[in-house]
Amino acid sequence: MTQHSRPTRLGEYIAAMLHDAHGHQRKAIFDFVCGLIAERSCCQATLARWCGNFEAAAKRLSRWLHNERLEVERLACAHARLVVSQLPRVGEVRVAIDWTIEGTQHLLVASLIVGRRAIPLSWKAYQESELKDRRSEYERQFIRTVFVEALADVARARLIMTADRGKAKGRTLRFAQ
Repeated sequence: MTQHSRPTRLGEYIAAMLHDAHGHQRKAIFDFVCGLIAERSCCQATLARWCGNFEAAAKRLSRWLHNERLEVERLACAHARLVVSQLPRVGEVRVAIDWTIEGTQHLLVASLIVGRRAIPLSWKAYQESELKDRRSEYERQFIRTVFVEALADVARARLIMTADRGKAKGRTLRFAQ
């Protein structure tokens, strides 16, 4: 692998987020994230070229991405909890829920609004074909996960949810209380 400056904060973030992961797992995630940042691409071949030894890096990335022990939901929840743990102890906490669509890929996103910025808190991707007659169910499930798991330590009185009018149904909002 070629030498690159390795940001200490990224290593600290990964260690905090994955406190129970093995060192080689943390290093693989670190290298993967550094490659994503440097190359601005999710293409495995591009990331493998960035690592230097293309064949070895391509195999390593493939093993990491297809590792059944890598629980994506657990990683996403750990990320959300770490972000929430850095919130101030007082004041309002605004959470924006919205869909982003590109082609047939639909992404449901919950973001913390901090000043004029949105910090991704949690997200779930769906293919368009999965959404027929299930979109509202997926939204309720997603909101429940965000508010019950990620925002569990934030007093409900502090939370403000911003979403489009389709999410203003009583069944949906009940999960945010």
